[in-house]
Amino acid sequence: MTGNDNRFGVLLFDEGWDELGGALEPYAREGPIGKYLYCRKFEVIGSFVELTFTPGQVRGRIDEETTVWIPTHFIKFVATSSMANEKGMGFV
Repeated sequence: MTGNDNRFGVLLFDEGWDELGGALEPYAREGPIGKYLYCRKFEVIGSFVELTFTPGQVRGRIDEETTVWIPTHFIKFVATSSMANEKGMGFV
């Protein structure tokens, strides 16, 4: 589910934010839809989802590209779009 020029917006269930919120804080963004994750890569690997973030996607809160894995049962919704149309997916 990953593409070189695609971006992904990921919503988590409240339980996901409750359990992982502190660890995910550097990667979280806030918008009209509430708190979400905005990443360059989204890939399901067994019972986890691999999310890769760039510094620009998290407004410079990380110094280099970073990958995290979160349990799939915390994922509520995912939208994807090309980088050229990222604002059209409603996350950024």
